[in-house]
Amino acid sequence: MGLLARLAMDKEEENKKGMAAIVSGQKEDHNTDPYKELKIRIFDKVVEEVKITQDDNGDMTAVEDEIRSIVNDVIESEAQYLTRNERNMISRDVINETIGYGPITPLLNDPQINEVMVNSPNQVYVERNGRLELSGVTFRDNAHILHIIERIVAPLGRRIDESSPMVDARLPNGSRVNIIIPPLAL
Repeated sequence: MGLLARLAMDKEEENKKGMAAIVSGQKEDHNTDPYKELKIRIFDKVVEEVKITQDDNGDMTAVEDEIRSIVNDVIESEAQYLTRNERNMISRDVINETIGYGPITPLLNDPQINEVMVNSPNQVYVERNGRLELSGVTFRDNAHILHIIERIVAPLGRRIDESSPMVDARLPNGSRVNIIIPPLAL
């Protein structure tokens, strides 16, 4: 058996395992983020302290500033050793998780990217300049993906669940969103 055949078999087995986990509802954790626990503590504090109202939806600058302040306070008390770049990365991730679309927020804001396709927690593809490529973006698990999906569809007045596993709609910025979850996405 040649190298290409072995690689194809390995990829097929990985896809089957990922799909089996999605179907069975098992938790997948592909994330090796060294700051995961710190981000969770910061996120919990942000949720506890920051109150986002309907009025905030237009201008989120004040909310972002408040989140950055909380991130800096927690880092100063728990992780002073972090570099400025690490602090900025953690701050950006917490902001994206709180008021954005989680890990895909930077992809959605990139003008070079035409389409974002999330197949599993560790398989996020983008179409850039007409070419399909695997991005480096990952989700924590399937529940994380569903949480972001709900955040996308809720403002549109739509819902997605097992009884209504497909949504095709337009976002406020005019972008099209098409979401299919199990049992249809098998």
